[in-house]
Amino acid sequence: MTSADTFPTLDDESYAIQLQLEENEAQRERQTGKWNKDRPPDFTVIFDDFQAELKKALSLVEDLKFAHSIARAVDADGVAIEELKAEEAQSARDREFALRLNGYSVPPPPDINESPEIFRVDTESVDWQHVPRATESSTLSVESSSSTVAGPSGDYPVRQRAGLEHLPQLKVDCSVCGDKFYPHATVRLACSDIYCKECLKSFFLRVAKDESLFPPMCHRQPIDLSTVEADLSVDELKTYRLAEQEFTSTNRVYCAHLDCAKFIPTSQRTADRASCKVCGAETCTQCKAIAHDGFCSADEARQSLVHLGYEQGWQICFGCGEMVVRHEGCNHMT
Repeated sequence: MTSADTFPTLDDESYAIQLQLEENEAQRERQTGKWNKDRPPDFTVIFDDFQAELKKALSLVEDLKFAHSIARAVDADGVAIEELKAEEAQSARDREFALRLNGYSVPPPPDINESPEIFRVDTESVDWQHVPRATESSTLSVESSSSTVAGPSGDYPVRQRAGLEHLPQLKVDCSVCGDKFYPHATVRLACSDIYCKECLKSFFLRVAKDESLFPPMCHRQPIDLSTVEADLSVDELKTYRLAEQEFTSTNRVYCAHLDCAKFIPTSQRTADRASCKVCGAETCTQCKAIAHDGFCSADEARQSLVHLGYEQGWQICFGCGEMVVRHEGCNHMT
């Protein structure tokens, strides 16, 4: 009997619609912005209409499943019903024979086989292959001239058929952890690998701690921060950007305080000093030691300037440490 194959087909349709409902709802929740309650944007209207359409389709499939269930019961009980009909016919003939033996005139009983068609059950099996075809042609498979097979703008029958054809692919495998996720919870990289958002986030946080992993790449293809930026917290994003500055800096300055040794970004530096916001210590940007007054022996450019100044008769101000030259007046400086 082919009826056993009908219900898995309807179950698949029901499951596909439910997945589309979940996907549509997830995409709807990701839309942000503000608008008047009485004047929603077009995309909210489209998502809501598509949601209502999917719910109607799901209700139709559930009704079809119920109708098929009843038909299966009738088909399975057809033999028993025929036996009951035969017993009733025999009982009617026995009663007629008994009445005639006692001299009663009894009209012949009506032929059960001539009963209205609605009460007759044919023992021949129902053509179950015809039922889904007929149902599909009248409800779910109206041909559409639209080439769109996905999204709220396409006709539902086309989208539904595409969903059924790709039913096993409605959830995708993460290339890292191997678990299955809905497409909206994953990111497809330039190398075509698929990462769940949690794995991609963990990877970026590892990169922020391990310079050997920087810049983040997969199959030698760079991964842009924008692919995971929305899933990072404010502190996590700040940590990664600070690590990015450190790993790309051509003149790195770390806090000279041995118990701190944090990287000091360029925004916290001057020409000769770098201030650490973690411990408050100041570091010389030239020799990378604790900040000091006067010229730094590690500053070759300033050492050249001092040497030139001595040749020209210039002097170093003991107050600010800058080079000064006398244009007029005495040699006394205040």
